[in-house]
Amino acid sequence: MDSKDVLDAFALLDNWEARYELIADLSRELLPLAETEKHDGNLVKGCNTRTWLTANLSNDPAHDPPGVLDYRADAETPLVRGLVALLLVPFQHKTPDDVLQTDVRDYIAKLGLAEHLSPNRRVGMEHFIERVYQIARAMQDR
Repeated sequence: MDSKDVLDAFALLDNWEARYELIADLSRELLPLAETEKHDGNLVKGCNTRTWLTANLSNDPAHDPPGVLDYRADAETPLVRGLVALLLVPFQHKTPDDVLQTDVRDYIAKLGLAEHLSPNRRVGMEHFIERVYQIARAMQDR
């Protein structure tokens, strides 16, 4: 699922209850995180719900080199897992340079997401997005 697919699906749903169900369903889109990867080094600082994020560079023939990032994540609650999956959509399977050039604000605004999250979840969302960029910066020189 790409950003356009998500935005189209959100547009078809006429209420936030249905959209939250879609967000929960998106958690199945997350690439799995091994239990051994759920450590402090992968913990997203600033999230109230424990959330882990890591990535690796795959050698996608269409982008080789430098490869594309495959983000993997998990969270302690189903809603946050779904939010994480939703937030990763614009970044998944892109080169580190492309990730760093992705401005996710327009995507979030079109979803109307920020207005429907608690202040704590909005702060956590910002920390999560910053961690996405940190990982991309770390992977640029590999």
